[in-house]
Formats: sequence, structure tokens, C-alpha cells
Amino acid sequence: MEAKKVLILAHKPPYPKADGGCIAIAQMLEAFLDIGVSVHFICFETQKHPSKNIKEHPNLTYKSIPIDTKLSIWAALKNLCLQTTSYFTSRFKHPDFKREVTQTLNNNSFNLIVFESLFTKHYLKTVRKQTTAKLVYRSHNIEHKIWESQIEKEDTALRSAYLKLQVKRLKKEELKFWNEVDAIASISEKDSKKISEYNPEKTKTIGLHLNEKHLLQKDSSDRIDFFHIGAMNWKPNQFGIAWLLDEVWDEFVASNSAAELHLAGKSMTESFTKSLGFGVYNHMEVLDATDFMNSHKVMLIPLFSGSGIRVKIIEGLALGKCIITTSIGADGISVKHRENILIADTTKEFAEHMKFCLDQPKRVAEIGESARRFAKVNFSKSAVNEELKALF
Repeated sequence: MEAKKVLILAHKPPYPKADGGCIAIAQMLEAFLDIGVSVHFICFETQKHPSKNIKEHPNLTYKSIPIDTKLSIWAALKNLCLQTTSYFTSRFKHPDFKREVTQTLNNNSFNLIVFESLFTKHYLKTVRKQTTAKLVYRSHNIEHKIWESQIEKEDTALRSAYLKLQVKRLKKEELKFWNEVDAIASISEKDSKKISEYNPEKTKTIGLHLNEKHLLQKDSSDRIDFFHIGAMNWKPNQFGIAWLLDEVWDEFVASNSAAELHLAGKSMTESFTKSLGFGVYNHMEVLDATDFMNSHKVMLIPLFSGSGIRVKIIEGLALGKCIITTSIGADGISVKHRENILIADTTKEFAEHMKFCLDQPKRVAEIGESARRFAKVNFSKSAVNEELKALF
């Protein structure tokens, strides 16, 4: 029997797996290949996300289209005055990408076409004109919800008003896109429930799976310390780490002088070091995220906006880490406070849980082991593969 064929359109490359979005895209791509599907993959390649270490596979045809998506005041003003779509998505509308999609559809017949994230929405009409394949939107998160939570954080009335307009446009685009595709595969159960309020018949959850090598890793840390790893070109991470350093760490380390906080991640530049307090270490972008996570004990994820599932939390659970995060950080993952994770939503709660970890190393180990067991049961690769088969 002839292999099923899938076309995946993505807003950034899957490799290198530099952040949660790249990991999610790579997992979908690799899962299709695992179940014997022939995959054509077309993505944008930007300065922020260049293509590297592309997976070689006989059933994979890979093409990346270089574009410039850097923020531009002129482009933002042009969008404001002359366009009706949001500036967020307009940066990903490009004739070269449309040309590649058109050519690929002219030369191939597909069973399924996957739109990875809302930022590929501009190519829906092009695809509809040329194929009768089933169109699936893979929702990484609810984009307009993320940006709605950013509005109140803007420090000027002008920026706030501009962002409100852009978010209004973004929400309209997102709801319209939900209606136009044939199926929606959301990464998190919570997002699926929200999307189902608008599209109950076409929405399902196809979550992330853990890399089984994480379950085999050994913790190499020999003392209680704290760490965070995440892309610092993502606004929720920027805000969360700034909050942690300004509102929690200085006071905490004043009464716990031996405490250490280790930070790493993409765009964690040297200039960031200037604002670090006592006991804080900037490792910048590390060569091996797993090695970094294994060399430290307690994972801090101070996240106050966003939807979807945090990939780094799943990795931390699989590595047996005791994680302190917010309710938003743990959203979409059915973890239990004090059983396999620690939930903290205020300055006081974060500091109290960090102190608890310093004082109770045995409980830190127990919570970490419980986290590993939870990850093994809830994020198996085989379950995700079966969900993908059901899409056809």
C-alpha cells in the first residue's frame, strides 16, 4: 500500500531544537516519519531561527525559505494604516513562501496538510485552491490570549492602545482560522477545551511526548541550587526572570547567602549579567540543555502569561526535577502541588517554596521522582503516534 503523504507548513525550523516551539514542530515531523508517512516540510528561516542540523530521512523532503521578520517601526506603521491583519502575522506573509507552497502542491498529491501555528495562516487560501487534502491546524497555544495578558504590562498609554488594536485583529484572525480548517490539533487539553467552545466537532488534543532518553538520565547535581533555562527572546520569559530577580531573589539570598541561581538559554546575552544579583550566574546559551538541567537541582519557571504546554516543564518532569512554577506555568498539565511539582503564584509563595527546598533535600528528591513517574505515564510517544494516525 502506498505511504500516506503529508505537507507541513511551519513558521520556523524544527532544527536546531532551540526552544519549545522548535521542539514541538520537530516532534510532529518525527512522529509522522515514525509511523511511515512521507513528509514534505516547508518552513521559514530567519535570523532568529536559522536551519541547522536538518534530519536526514528517505521519506523527508525539506525546504526552508529565508525571510526577514525583524520588528520594524515603518512596517508596523504601514500595517496600522494600510492593513487589516495583525502585525504579528503579517511579518510571515511572503511571496517566496507562497511560490514554494504552490510549486509543491502542483507536483505532489497529499493526504494531509498541517499548518504549524497561526503564523502560517496566510497560505490557507493558496492551499485550498490546489488540493482536497484534509487541512489540520496544529495549535501550539491560543495566540491572542498570550498577547491579551501582555497589554496590562505595557508602561505607556500609546503602546497599550497600539497593542490592544493588534490583539483585537489577532483574535479575529485566529477565530476565523479555526473555522476555516478541517481539524484542529491542540497541544494542551485546556486550549482544546477553549477552542472547542467555538469549534466543538473539529478539535482534539495531540500533546507533546517526552524524549525517552530523559528518563534514563542521572542527576549529577550534589547540592540544592536553583536554575532556569529558556529562550530570553520570548516576552513571558523576559518578564518572569525580571520578576524573579527583582521581586524574589535579592530578598531571598539576603537570608540564604549560600543559595545559587543559574540561568541559561537562547538570547541570554552577556549584557544581561550587568543586572544580576548576588549568587546569580549567567551561563548564556548552553551546548546541551539536558546536561545543564542535570547539573542543577530545583527548576524555577516563573511564568505569568501564555497558553499551551511548556516543553521545558515536560523535560524537567522527565528528568526528575523538583519544579517550582506558577499556576499558568503548570496549566494544561495535570500535575499535583506538593506531589510532583510546587505551585507558587506570589513573591511570598516562591520564596517559601525555595526555602522549603533548601531545608528539605529529601522531599526535593521525592517530588522529583514522582515527577519522573508522572511524565513516563502521561507523555508516552506511542500514544501521540496513535493520535496522529487517527488524523487521516
